[in-house]
Amino acid sequence: MSVSSSNMPQREPVLRIGIILPIDKLKKVTISFTDSALYEIETEKQLNPSSEAPDTLDVSVNDVDMIIRKTVDVFDEHGITIHDVPAGRGFHWEKTIDVTAPGNVYITNQKDYLQVTNEVPLEQYLACVAVSEMSARCPSAFLEAQIMAARSWLLANRGENHPDLQIDVCNDDCCQRYQGMNNFSEDARQSTEACRGQVLTIKGDICDARYSKSCGGITEAGANVWPQKDLDYLVSIEDGEPAFCGPGFISEANLPEYLGSVDEHRSYFRWDFEILQEELTDHMNKIHSLNGKAVLGIENEKRGPSGRIISCDLVYLDSNNQQQSKHLESEYTIRQTLSPSFLFSSAFKMNLKNVQKGIPGSFSFEGKGWGHGAGMCQIGALGMALNGSTAESILTHYFPKAKLTRIYSS
Repeated sequence: MSVSSSNMPQREPVLRIGIILPIDKLKKVTISFTDSALYEIETEKQLNPSSEAPDTLDVSVNDVDMIIRKTVDVFDEHGITIHDVPAGRGFHWEKTIDVTAPGNVYITNQKDYLQVTNEVPLEQYLACVAVSEMSARCPSAFLEAQIMAARSWLLANRGENHPDLQIDVCNDDCCQRYQGMNNFSEDARQSTEACRGQVLTIKGDICDARYSKSCGGITEAGANVWPQKDLDYLVSIEDGEPAFCGPGFISEANLPEYLGSVDEHRSYFRWDFEILQEELTDHMNKIHSLNGKAVLGIENEKRGPSGRIISCDLVYLDSNNQQQSKHLESEYTIRQTLSPSFLFSSAFKMNLKNVQKGIPGSFSFEGKGWGHGAGMCQIGALGMALNGSTAESILTHYFPKAKLTRIYSS
């Protein structure tokens, strides 16, 4: 997928970012301000000027819809803090965080649950995304590469993931990580300005520039991850020899300082995981509404060039001790099915352990990489930047068919 040149924005657009969504099923939210004098609060019934804005505000789903508007048009350290925001929905790092958002905030009732939306210019959003996806300590070359990839992805996918919510994207990993100004730095601002309005293009169209945390040494072909999309320009490449995302370029001990604030400090280039039979069977039954008695293993694995399994059959015994299989069609479904906390990637070898009468007592995984693996490998891009590569050379490495194009400067 790409955005045609005829639909490219000629100037910086303003985005609507979903911070709290109806799927979070929240009935109330607490809002606070770094400086309440900079904000006015508008409802259907009244307008409270900045002189009357409280320092903290509790909003219920039963309250009227509300707009919290910043009265000065400046991107500074002041923002609106939304408390207890879900981050990493459904993944192993899921938690709640406080998000301090620039711009304006809209609070609405969506079918008896709250929706909180942040309205913010694209370049401000990108400066925040760069240091939400990874740390503000990353080199400027990495930050610029991340920002240009994120800008391209956003413009190619704007409004697609949540079509019923009247937002452009949400704050989480199904779109792009956006934690507002929580980790904001002056380096992020400068990196955003240095590449303002620049996107990756293919034949004059904006690329759907994907990225994930670690490819594990070889990136995956986009068509193996999203077969329903025209992403043939996301080709599989070797991530250097040795791999830029491996310990040869950045040690496991030093990696945590460069990761995003919600990431666990784990080994992702190579990893292992073990799960008990009872836990996996219960999870399989829950995810797929089955009545299985025991998981036997996986068969008919189809792998992409990165080693990721892109389809397989999960074999199990049903309640009548009859062997059955459940076809798992995507790397996402495989990762979701084989671990309650979501496997880091589908590039793994599954080992059967403590087998008795043909039934494993547990399953161990030897894996590599973190995420779908297509497009830019973030830890690999970090390794390249630490080794002196420019933002442009990083993007050329991961998107060899694309070129950089500036579509606006104002």
